[in-house]
Amino acid sequence: MTSDVIDYLAGRKTQELQLWHSLLEDDKAAWYRPEFQHASLRKHAEVLHRFGIIDGVELIELNELADARYGHAVELMKSC
Repeated sequence: MTSDVIDYLAGRKTQELQLWHSLLEDDKAAWYRPEFQHASLRKHAEVLHRFGIIDGVELIELNELADARYGHAVELMKSC
């Protein structure tokens, strides 16, 4: 792999993870449609893994964050 390809993939990873985390931190999505937010986060992580942008460990970590966000959103909805 050339250094140009490595640089491109590194930049792509940074962009994709920023997008992923912006959805994770979207309070409106968590409040109004937590199931959609959860599914979107997990699907995005799966695609990143399939394309080799993240590895298996990172996939597990992102899915754990998505699951925790979903659980938290559901608990907040129950308490209201």
